[in-house]
Order: sequence, then structure tokens, then C-alpha cells
Amino acid sequence: MKRINPRAVISSNVEANGYLKLLKNNGVFEHMIDGYMFAAAYAIKNNLDVSSILSSKRQDIAFMEVVDDKVRLALEAGIYAICKLNNQPQPTDEREVLEILTRYAEAGLMSLKQRWEGKVSTQIQDDIRKIISFE
Repeated sequence: MKRINPRAVISSNVEANGYLKLLKNNGVFEHMIDGYMFAAAYAIKNNLDVSSILSSKRQDIAFMEVVDDKVRLALEAGIYAICKLNNQPQPTDEREVLEILTRYAEAGLMSLKQRWEGKVSTQIQDDIRKIISFE
């Protein structure tokens, strides 16, 4: 399994970046990267379709090194598992793993944005608790 270099830059498209800033500013997540990683995990868990997510102009969020190594490992393993589940080729290098992670994060953010439309931060945080409690 290829690991993402901790010095790799995590970035998102303009729309996803704006939504991450909104979530951070509203106190849903302390840091934009937290929302990004949550969205990636959500998308992988729900096997969201990432085929329409293109490598468009992206804005930097953070270096991968700010993500806890156990979280990074879990997401990387999730990428390999979801590729296998969907009969897609396994990533061959760390850049490809990062690109797939980015696609899942952006798909997750789009899905969560729809799910959370019209909700205030406390309602979103309650929903996050429901999501992570596997109800």
C-alpha cells in the first residue's frame, strides 16, 4: 500500500474550499482540514460516486502532516478497499492515492452540503454525532 507523503499539500476546489471555510467559521469544525477528512471518510463509507469529480483548479488547505498518522492510515486503507470494492485499479503511487482522497473529500463535501442545507451549526454537530455513532 502506498502512503501519502506527509509533506504533500491537501487542496480542494473553490466550492469545497468555500464550504469548508463556512463550516470552520460557524464552529462546526475547528480546522478546515478536519471537515475535509470527515467528508472523505463519509464519502468512502457511503461509497459515493466520484466519477464526476475532476481535477479542477484547487486551493491549498494544509500539508498532510497535520493529519494524525492513524487517521491518514485509515483513509489510505479505505481508498484501497473502496477501489477493490468497486473493481477499480489500485493506486500505483502516493500522488494517485492523494488524488483519490481529494475526489472522495470533494464528493463528501457536496453530499454533506446538501444534507446540512438550512441547518445551524448545533444541528450539524448533532448529525455528525449520529453519523459517527453508526446509527
